[in-house]
Amino acid sequence: MTLVGAQGRSTVAGNCTLTPDQVLGQAFSGTAGAEGETGEAGLTPEGEDIVAEGLDTSPEWIIKTLLYAEPGKEQVAILVIDDFSSDGTGDLPVSHGWLVWQVFQQLIGQLAPETAELITLQQVNIADDAGYRSDLILPQLQAALEDFGARGISRFVLNMSFVFIPCEDRELDFDFADFTDARQDNARLSLVEHIGGDPDYVRSILKDARVGYIDENGLTPLDQESPRGSQSLQSRSNRSDVSEIPPTPTRNVPDFRERDLSVLRLFNSTALQSDPLRDYLRGIRDAIVVPVASSGNFGQRQPFYPARWPEVISVSANEGDDLRFWLHSNNGDVSVPGAWFLFEDGQYRAGTSFAAPVVSLLIALDLTQSEPTCGNRGNAPMLARGSYDNALLADAVSQYCGR
Repeated sequence: MTLVGAQGRSTVAGNCTLTPDQVLGQAFSGTAGAEGETGEAGLTPEGEDIVAEGLDTSPEWIIKTLLYAEPGKEQVAILVIDDFSSDGTGDLPVSHGWLVWQVFQQLIGQLAPETAELITLQQVNIADDAGYRSDLILPQLQAALEDFGARGISRFVLNMSFVFIPCEDRELDFDFADFTDARQDNARLSLVEHIGGDPDYVRSILKDARVGYIDENGLTPLDQESPRGSQSLQSRSNRSDVSEIPPTPTRNVPDFRERDLSVLRLFNSTALQSDPLRDYLRGIRDAIVVPVASSGNFGQRQPFYPARWPEVISVSANEGDDLRFWLHSNNGDVSVPGAWFLFEDGQYRAGTSFAAPVVSLLIALDLTQSEPTCGNRGNAPMLARGSYDNALLADAVSQYCGR
């Protein structure tokens, strides 16, 4: 449903979607955490050698080490809700959804053939003619669930590696339709720049190791908080190759520049608590549907929406084979490898967008059992919810499911 506001702009019943590459520009060309990082020449933006320092993520290690449930015999579908507008074979660069898809393919490639046959991947494109809004994505999702239901599949994982923002914000004079129109002429236009911020400043903040967290009211020095991911490190204290990462000294912490970080208003708007997609997820009764979402790449204590909805399992990113918490990751319910995956173009990439598929697949494997290991509360397994402690998924299952 679309209404017309007093000033003639469109006001929609749902919220609008962003993939991380739209926050600060195209991810394939940049290194800022908000868009996910690209490791040029095998180095992180901080200058670390990804392979030599063991920061590369191994799909084989993930399946061997993080699998918390033995596969069963039930069929499960993973619906990957993302931007599939370009597979990279034409003039346009590969879109975000196809990168997420590559992560799924790498992970599924590690499964035994008889197990892989139980998992069906299905694309739900947020960037087609009726996309980029939750109220328009919803019918596509419903149609996919009904189609699978007709084929006898009633267990689903929804992978959402995107961000919701309000379609309008009067204080910022923001209208999502204006933003998408502007990007037609400039595909690299970022949301930060569109609303009057300085992308270079935001990039510098996201890459500054002195900053522990970025919040709407300021920047928190790292040494005023326990290092993010410390719980995950402690939970693996029996691993001889893991050591605590010391906090960075916080002299000369940058000043918080409200205008340049006004994008946080869009990410954290309380209006995002209401959404037709959320209403639909809360009302499902005739199927098991587990929503999983990336927490976001902005160094926040809490995840972005839709990951912040209590119905959704939010996922943070670790570097390498769960070695340490990734610098730019927002906090989430659970934390798994999201940096650095090697992609088909020979580039290493990092982001919570690539951590979410890890959790989605592990949960899907659990759902292949007649009685999932984690059990059910309502229509979703009882995993860590709302604590934002960045526990490893296997640890969360053990803690919350009594194994």
